[in-house]
Amino acid sequence: MNKVRVLLTTCLLLSTLLYADAESTLKPLKAKTVTTVANMDMVVKDNFIKAKFSSAENRFIQSNVKASYDDFNDLIQKANHDDYVFLLYGMKMAEYGLFDLSDNLIERLDNNHFTASYVKDMKRYYYPSSMLSQKDIIGLADAYSNIVYNNMALETTSELLNTARFDESDYKNYLIALGYYKSNNLPLALKYIDNAILENDTNINYLSLKAKILADSKKNSQALKVLAKIKKTPFLTTDFKQKVRATEEYILYRTSKADALKDYHLAYYYHLQDKSLLATKVLQSAILTAKQYSSDIYALLGRIYYENNEPLKAQEFASRAYKEDSHNYLAILTLADINFDMKKYTDSLNYYKKAKKQSKDPAPQVGIAKSYLALKKPEKAKKIYEKLLQNNKMNEDLLVESLKVIPQRVDYYLPRVASIDLANNDIWLGLANHAIKDGNYTMATTYLNNSYYIDENNFKYYYYLSLVLRAKGDNELAERSLIRCADINADYAAAVKSGYSEYYGK
Repeated sequence: MNKVRVLLTTCLLLSTLLYADAESTLKPLKAKTVTTVANMDMVVKDNFIKAKFSSAENRFIQSNVKASYDDFNDLIQKANHDDYVFLLYGMKMAEYGLFDLSDNLIERLDNNHFTASYVKDMKRYYYPSSMLSQKDIIGLADAYSNIVYNNMALETTSELLNTARFDESDYKNYLIALGYYKSNNLPLALKYIDNAILENDTNINYLSLKAKILADSKKNSQALKVLAKIKKTPFLTTDFKQKVRATEEYILYRTSKADALKDYHLAYYYHLQDKSLLATKVLQSAILTAKQYSSDIYALLGRIYYENNEPLKAQEFASRAYKEDSHNYLAILTLADINFDMKKYTDSLNYYKKAKKQSKDPAPQVGIAKSYLALKKPEKAKKIYEKLLQNNKMNEDLLVESLKVIPQRVDYYLPRVASIDLANNDIWLGLANHAIKDGNYTMATTYLNNSYYIDENNFKYYYYLSLVLRAKGDNELAERSLIRCADINADYAAAVKSGYSEYYGK
């Protein structure tokens, strides 16, 4: 077996969306030092885009908004067509109030299943009722920067009130409300957010601020009423569903009466904003006084540790929660997931069944099905998946897991998942895998570019890149990519016939 074949055997990870994985105990390979890389064009492009965007973002945060706007615009004009990057930055432009730049990016997207859900959710959440001139957009973006990032809420709010500019914009009223909110002037904040909503009652960003103002004003029933309206908005994408969940946890934090319950929801709010360290500190402090809610606090701690890849701590706290309350859904689900990860499939099955009794969420049933599959009972798994898919057609975990027993739906389900969770790197790799299998190397390259942008150190990326390069006749570059794959993860090897690849035969 020559060097390429050895590296292939070491690196080959056939996507679990299409093929069954297997592990072996091969000794790690010592890859030679690589002085050049196989994907240099992608590296240069990626580094340029990220550096340019970071520079523009820093200028925005520092309130050098006109220069920031020009930098963002220059980047947009020079960027090659890439739906993933356009959507990613389009959402950031909308968050900053640079709506014309966001529109520019949206207009350059392909109108396909990858982009439609995100565009719809982005506009539902951020967009004003009508587009402003470029001059007014920059002026209001400058106000946003000063209020949010530069501790100038009072001064900026006063300036907005004393200018006749932007008077036709509901977004101006939103910024005045935000300025008063940041200054803790809640009555005036409520007045101006109501003005904004009167002009644009479908903007969820406005409704979210109103709910927070009401909750902070101790108007709990009104805050919960606004929250209920927000939750009825049919967001499809992971990013915007998480924004709604974060708003919900903040409102529950402010409206709960018991201190321990407040801490629980505050910690959950931090966790949903990717501030897990803050979340765990709040929960660990709450444990000392939270006897009535200790099982909930332990369960959330266990879940946070699990989602941050700390399984030992996750098991410790989930087990404590379960010991105190054997009906705690979050604790049961975490224990189920931990046992599945440990390949204790009979135990995971039992825990998933218990979790199912506590919640209508599809997660436990997906867990039951994947446990059956791991226990070599594919027909039971398939039956559960097919039933779940009738009512949960946009559930990401369900779509991905069901492909293990219904692989013929890959053409339909993988793009659907990509359309609701742009940051799911495994999906882009799965799409690349499938495109390679079909011999569509152009699309495979597009999907791999997205994967590289998300995580440039994913060893599966380099394996699939090697297949594309080999198919194009670039054998030397393919070998370099395989060496890079082995350098990142030399312990993993897939069970394949010696000298054989699923994609290009012997």
